[in-house]
Amino acid sequence: MRRYVPTQLLDGRPHLIVDGAPRPGTVCTLSHWPGTPTPDVLRADLSAEIALRALARPDLVAEVDAVSIDHYDEDGVVALALLVIDGLADAHGVALVEAARVGDFGVVTDRRHALVAFALAALVDAERTPVPGLRPGRRPEDWLEVCSAAATEALIRLPTLVAAPEDHEALWHDEAAAYDAALDAIVSGRVTVDEHAGADLAVVRLAGAADDPAVRAAGWAGRPVHPAAVHSATACTRVATLWGRRYELRYRYETWVRLETHRPRRRVDLTRLAAQLTAQERDSAPWVFDGAGGITPALHQVAGDSSLEPGQFLDAARRALAALDAGPPAWDPYGTGTRA
Repeated sequence: MRRYVPTQLLDGRPHLIVDGAPRPGTVCTLSHWPGTPTPDVLRADLSAEIALRALARPDLVAEVDAVSIDHYDEDGVVALALLVIDGLADAHGVALVEAARVGDFGVVTDRRHALVAFALAALVDAERTPVPGLRPGRRPEDWLEVCSAAATEALIRLPTLVAAPEDHEALWHDEAAAYDAALDAIVSGRVTVDEHAGADLAVVRLAGAADDPAVRAAGWAGRPVHPAAVHSATACTRVATLWGRRYELRYRYETWVRLETHRPRRRVDLTRLAAQLTAQERDSAPWVFDGAGGITPALHQVAGDSSLEPGQFLDAARRALAALDAGPPAWDPYGTGTRA
């Protein structure tokens, strides 16, 4: 029987690593991260899917009894649970992969799966976690200790959480409310999602002001519209969001990892576009680009509102993307040498 061993306690012992990069003692890497040596026969879009495939290949993983992960997120902890909780994959493997899809990609195929993902996310949130040792004032300074405590709690809760997510409303309630509000905003037209397929660009517009209660209710984790509502409405991997005089252009996570079902358009470097927009501003904060190698990097202003009209921003973005797409990518998770 395999068991979870926190990364900081491995001390070089043989182990499987999920949803991350190998380290001393790694026997097999089960990860969709770029550049990781996951066996070709196991590769899939999500690390949770890779874990499921690994269970069917005992020749690759049967002799290893320790499994670890060096961070905490929904896809990673689901992959961990599938490997260490006996019978979980047979009973709930498909549902858990879909919960991992919500966590990593923000794509919802069933609301119950989304509730599982939202509950898992709450376990590591200092303001919402039920784990006393992870709350403000008692939270470890070492992030690995935070992650291992949250992962341990997730392993305890996951069998009942996936079987009956409605029984865990205290965990998922807040995020589900924001997600539902975002869906309502899209249906009502307060938020629109328009696709420019040629540029792999979705344009999200918020009709209300930033301080409108209906608009605020749809936001989550610093985003003006819950990402799962947006990402479930479009397959475009570049998302431009416009609300009032605030604009951003963000790459989705699918363009950072190594997908197997398809290959999204590669990321391009938007640093020059940031400089161009800054030069066009009138006494407004400068624009910055977070870097093509970031997890979900964005082109955005440092602070405040833009002096540019929405059309100016979008026209500049579309022209820049068209020109840059004709050249080499700035981030290629499928290459032998990715670069930021």
